[in-house]
Amino acid sequence: MPENKELTAEIKRLKDTFPGADENRMAALDGMIYQAACETIYLRRLNEQALASGLVQINPHNSQQQRTLPVSGEIAKHSAALTNILDKLQKWLGTQQEDDDDELEEFE
Repeated sequence: MPENKELTAEIKRLKDTFPGADENRMAALDGMIYQAACETIYLRRLNEQALASGLVQINPHNSQQQRTLPVSGEIAKHSAALTNILDKLQKWLGTQQEDDDDELEEFE
């Protein structure tokens, strides 16, 4: 997979968020981690564009006439994709947190 410095750094950052992850699972999900890094970079760039252009164009002569800019839809699509990928990575690579309620069982 061709990589640049920004992408390499984002992949490392994502992998570092799962410090106790099983190495075999990490290797098996490498493509998903790569895609999550790409989506993060895409979103960063789209959000920069949205900050410059806005998400909606308003007719200066009639404020009731508005048009959603394409960047708005792209942000929504990439945000949903990233959320889905991160949810799956958390499911397969995240460590299980013990419930604090387990300590209360001895008092029941």
